[in-house]
Amino acid sequence: MRQPWLQSPGEAAPRLPDDFSPHSAIRGAGAATLTLAVALLLLAAGRSAEILDAAYGLPIAPGTEALIALAEAWDGAMAGLGVPEALAAVRGVVSAGR
Repeated sequence: MRQPWLQSPGEAAPRLPDDFSPHSAIRGAGAATLTLAVALLLLAAGRSAEILDAAYGLPIAPGTEALIALAEAWDGAMAGLGVPEALAAVRGVVSAGR
């Protein structure tokens, strides 16, 4: 008995879709990396105060001062952009809907 998915000896092979074309639903590692980086940046922007608090709680070790300075700079930059106020407004809208 012949398997239905096999072609006959004189029959041409069926044309298979190309999964690596630009029209494919599959995306490369570059697009996934960019998406992940943007998501992590948005998470870090929304939690800058918590990141700073965690940096202050680090044990004294080489490089701790640099991490604290980086966290302070990040929190200051996010405060300068108005991210905490925007998040407070979003939280107010979300809590009003509960």
